[in-house]
Amino acid sequence: GAGSASHTADSKRASKAAIAEAEREAQVQAMTTCAVTGSALDLKNIVACPFGRLYGREAAVQALLRRIEDGKNSGNGNGNGGGNGNRTNQKSEKPSADLGWHVRGLKDLHPVRFHLSKKTVNGEDIDVPICPVTSVELNGIQPAYLIVKTKIKKKEQKKDHDQDDSGPNVLSDKAMKEMGMETLQEEYGPFKEEDLIRLAPPPKLLDDIKAKIQQKRLAENAAKLSKKKRKKEGKSNRNDGSSNVKKICSAAPGPSSSHASAQKSNAAPVQKEAQTVSDVRSNVAAAVASSKALSSLFANNQSKLSEKQKKDSLFVSNC
Repeated sequence: GAGSASHTADSKRASKAAIAEAEREAQVQAMTTCAVTGSALDLKNIVACPFGRLYGREAAVQALLRRIEDGKNSGNGNGNGGGNGNRTNQKSEKPSADLGWHVRGLKDLHPVRFHLSKKTVNGEDIDVPICPVTSVELNGIQPAYLIVKTKIKKKEQKKDHDQDDSGPNVLSDKAMKEMGMETLQEEYGPFKEEDLIRLAPPPKLLDDIKAKIQQKRLAENAAKLSKKKRKKEGKSNRNDGSSNVKKICSAAPGPSSSHASAQKSNAAPVQKEAQTVSDVRSNVAAAVASSKALSSLFANNQSKLSEKQKKDSLFVSNC
């Protein structure tokens, strides 16, 4: 009775300890080996995905290139016979397993820059990643976060405040809690809390991380579609406005037409005035021709008469 119960309790404790130890080893392995190749990571040449998995930079880029190449082969394999098509389909699954759907390209692979410190192991000095704030060793057992900076547009950057992308960008969870997000912004920012990536998360946290990433990307896609729609509507409104302006301009009389109409309207009185002057001249000429006295006064080739003769002739004509 009592002995068997004690033995059962001891076995449960042993199994729990074994599970905890296995989880610790898995955490250490996830923090120190490449998720694609399984080889040891070069601590100075690492990238991480939104799930917190760590990759050697070159291995991650090669996996992306294989995905692109296999995608091309898969597209061309449908017309090359059933055997070739099956092989390309099988090959195309490999990059998906290497990186996963959540890695769309290089934009989803973020550089990891550890703060390194020397540690003596078996009489040999090696580099180990530590938190630059608390000096806690970042071996996978202590929770650590990768800081992904918020990108600032070049026109919004101040000349004396360029973004520094050369310093450490991995901090322990303890540093985050002790310092606070606002305090850390000055040296490690700008960044948003929702953009922090938990490195090598335990399996029990991974499902929550995946769900948050899906929700975030759905929101981003919705925002992009809304922006495109507004841009398209704005362009359509500008086009409608310009067409209305063209209609108004075409309906309104132009400068040349208004000038021509003004000339036409001004020409009528001038022509009328010219006709009136012509009529006056004609009447004067007729009067001069019918009057002997006037004819004698205005004629160019008239004979030279004395003043007395002109007066006498004018007097005779008027009587």
